[in-house]
Amino acid sequence: MDRPYLESLYELARELNTSEDITTMLGTVINHLPKVLGARYCSLFTRNPSSGELELKAHNHLDIGEDPFITVGTDQESVMNLAIGRKSSLIIRDIEEEIGLQNKDKYSTKSFMCIMIKHADEVLGILNLADKATNSFTRDDMLVTSIITELLGALLARIEYSAL
Repeated sequence: MDRPYLESLYELARELNTSEDITTMLGTVINHLPKVLGARYCSLFTRNPSSGELELKAHNHLDIGEDPFITVGTDQESVMNLAIGRKSSLIIRDIEEEIGLQNKDKYSTKSFMCIMIKHADEVLGILNLADKATNSFTRDDMLVTSIITELLGALLARIEYSAL
């Protein structure tokens, strides 16, 4: 990894450390992490413990508003549910060719990355990134994002994350 990449990651970690509340921390992740990775979109979903549905808690998508209530049910076809079903984070270079889902018009690339937010073996949520500016997401991108999701998992396990 090159030095500017590591410096950007350090800046993200420093911003997380100075955040005053959970909402600000989640906002820092979804606004800063895409800049580190060269991605356009980032969304963070937590898993509702009673329904199992994924609920949108933070995003940088300008087209869906400030405080939308968006859920992804366990029966819906999605990249996030695919990751949960496989019990593994995913890098998808071409969503149409690799898993047969139609790419939405708002995305200029077909590359996605879904990183699971876990505590021990329990899935607490998913961090979803899309539209990598150059080519597709890499293993280095996955490693950087996984470091952030490990920290988020530790944080969410210690709070009542369903009340976010």
